[in-house]
Amino acid sequence: MTSVGGTGPVVVTPASLGTSLVADLTSDQAAMASLQDEISSGQAVIVPSDDPAAAAQSLQLQATLTRANQYSTNAQTGLGWLTQAGSTVSSVLSTLQSVRSAVLGLSGTALSGGTAGVTAVTQQVSAALSQLLDLANTQYAGQAIFSGTGNVQQAYASDGTYVGAGAAPTVTVAPGTQVAMSVTGPEVFGSGTSGLLSSTPGSLGVLAQIVSDLQTGTSASLNAAQTTDLGSLDTAIAQVETQAGVLGANQQLMQSYSDQATSTTTTLEQQLGSLTNVNMAQAITNLQLQQTAYQAALYATAQLNTTSLVSYL
Repeated sequence: MTSVGGTGPVVVTPASLGTSLVADLTSDQAAMASLQDEISSGQAVIVPSDDPAAAAQSLQLQATLTRANQYSTNAQTGLGWLTQAGSTVSSVLSTLQSVRSAVLGLSGTALSGGTAGVTAVTQQVSAALSQLLDLANTQYAGQAIFSGTGNVQQAYASDGTYVGAGAAPTVTVAPGTQVAMSVTGPEVFGSGTSGLLSSTPGSLGVLAQIVSDLQTGTSASLNAAQTTDLGSLDTAIAQVETQAGVLGANQQLMQSYSDQATSTTTTLEQQLGSLTNVNMAQAITNLQLQQTAYQAALYATAQLNTTSLVSYL
């Protein structure tokens, strides 16, 4: 007796072949649907199961991007505040320099006999005091920029009394880093008799004192206006100039952090895009190849159901 080694021939029945072809068709349809979704959405990872590793990395990048966007927004807000504050302080300096020039420019004739010149300068200083009070209450986005963290709507009352409180507001522009968006009113305008804005009797500020001395009109008071009062004004101007420098430095710092946040955001967006965005040309090519494979499988399945000539013999 002769034994036959090995296995016998594998018999593929039409039924099993049909099952295999239908499975291929189903797989091809699913692959085409996935590619079509990628092309229409532009996203290579639509659900985490598409690529779990990429999905996890994408979530981490998105969280980092959200923080970077917030830092950028904060820095832009700070720049808006600082630009407004810097412009306002420049106007304050311009106004004070005009007052100084006007008082210093009173001629000997005006001081000795004529009142018209003194009256004109008095009116100019009074107008400057009113203008400075308006500038001191300048707002940005509905908030008084010199009121610190206190009164949101107003930094100074009509008599020049400071009604703000606390330090200047800050914004977070990087992890653990905050930059002041302004300075407080007293840091710019001073306070009491050495300040610029007080019009309270018995505690007149620098400008109100100049007005008072000019209105009194005696030789002593007019002399005080051009000596003692101008000395106080020069001190106040120096203080304003110092705060202008602080604001300028903070604006440069804020701009630096804004640029840094923008650069970081751009880099993160590129990383996130390279991770999740579809390579459109490649995806379209893959879809065309998948459609070709699907048509071939569809043709093979159709041929399986065609009755052969042997069936009629």
